[in-house]
Amino acid sequence: MIKRSYYGLLSTITLSAFGDAFGLLAMEWLVYELTGSKLAMGALALSSGIPELLLRLLGSPLSDRLHRVRFMACLAAIRLLAIALPLGMGLAGQLQLWHLFVAAGLSGSCAALFMPTAMAVIPGVADSRKLVRAFAIIDGSKSAAALLGPALAGALTAASGALPALGINMICYAAAITTLLCLQKLPKPSPAPGRFSITVYVREIAEGFTFYKQFPAMLTIMIMASISNLSSIAVWTMMVPFVREVLHRDAATMGTLSTVFALGTLVGLSVISMIGEIKKRRLVMLSSLGTIGLVTTLWGLFPSFSFALAAVFATGTLGPFFGSLSSSLHGRLVPSHLQGRVNSIRFLIGGGLQPFGAFAGGAIAQHYGVPVLFVIAGLLPMLCASAALLLPGLKALDGDLSTLEATHRRPVVEVPSQGVVAEP
Repeated sequence: MIKRSYYGLLSTITLSAFGDAFGLLAMEWLVYELTGSKLAMGALALSSGIPELLLRLLGSPLSDRLHRVRFMACLAAIRLLAIALPLGMGLAGQLQLWHLFVAAGLSGSCAALFMPTAMAVIPGVADSRKLVRAFAIIDGSKSAAALLGPALAGALTAASGALPALGINMICYAAAITTLLCLQKLPKPSPAPGRFSITVYVREIAEGFTFYKQFPAMLTIMIMASISNLSSIAVWTMMVPFVREVLHRDAATMGTLSTVFALGTLVGLSVISMIGEIKKRRLVMLSSLGTIGLVTTLWGLFPSFSFALAAVFATGTLGPFFGSLSSSLHGRLVPSHLQGRVNSIRFLIGGGLQPFGAFAGGAIAQHYGVPVLFVIAGLLPMLCASAALLLPGLKALDGDLSTLEATHRRPVVEVPSQGVVAEP
């Protein structure tokens, strides 16, 4: 049953990711067609990112309090309705910019809790000795969806406009909801004792941060992820202007670049799956971020289509050497009853700077051009990863993790009527 549940969850995540690939390209293309403004594209990312950050913080205990499968189904249903707004208005010939912003805001709010909830389920349905491989397969499936999705979405948008791509997005969400409701019974989170209260809820939010207080090396890793994601979102938010103004190509080229990126990610995930357990995690993770920064900087210096293909493939290949290792570390070190809220806080820290990176990227590109933005976006993670290599505390991530667990993990006790808290 556990194996069947894992593959059911895998199908749900893949369908959702495939729909996201269509919806994201379509909404970005529609914003650019309506306004022609790079700042408007940055504002679209901001309208999605700000609600996402707030929900990750305020909603972090929900993944551990609620029935996780039903919760994910409700979130997917809201996202489906959000996409229906611009699609319906577009078909009626009444599409306005605010329709896209509302859809992005609702979708971002639900995405804030959908993936952390899914990540919280994985350790309960996968072999604990094969968590790196289990998370790599999940990441690989998302990348496979991203491999096909953008190329198909780009071709469809180039041939028929962006609205049919939104329709595909809705169909994928509907299929994901159906798959969720057909899943085998998954492990439920331990119910919090006592009645619900604001005090208990706030304490449960704080427990997600407590993990990073106990594991400072993991906090450093997530700060590095935040910096890298800031740079990455600045680059990808400006990909439509890059394709239109620098390369002078259409939506099909946008899809091609996204597909090549996903192909690179699949290659990286395949390598990680074959390697299995990696002992020198610190060096591997920081080196991948630094190299991604170097490639992005060179991309800005040589803004041609051929170099863009090489750059997106390289960055896609290197990304999993950070992401999958980070996921497996969280899967192993976080107690099962805290998985939902810690993963929410993890995504909050890792993606906390993304909305501002998207908007700042739009402002830089508007005033200095997209290639200059790429150079700046590459230098930032490259310099930060080089500095982080000098931090001695990160050496705790290498070798046998049981040492890290024994040194930092504190016992957890149940306090009647006050939830589950870490013992002081």
